[in-house]
Amino acid sequence: MESKITEVYQNAPVEGKETECEKVSKLLDLVIDGEATSEDQHYFNHHIEDCVTCFESHQKQKLLKGLVSGHLKRVIVPESLALSIKAKIQKTL
Repeated sequence: MESKITEVYQNAPVEGKETECEKVSKLLDLVIDGEATSEDQHYFNHHIEDCVTCFESHQKQKLLKGLVSGHLKRVIVPESLALSIKAKIQKTL
């Protein structure tokens, strides 16, 4: 009995220290958007192999992104409009 309590205590997150699931949660959007580094992608994949909760979050996020992107129409705007918007943003900074 004592060893199980000790084991749980040792595996408890340290205050101020991020748990693996919290780190994976922060990586989720980067992974879904294909913007994660190969190191982060490897860490993420390794974690979701063993963590059902994070795996399900990943699947739900992929499904949501697929549904949203399937209903959006990409509109190409003139380059002058994009430059004008960027210039106005720079003026406010």
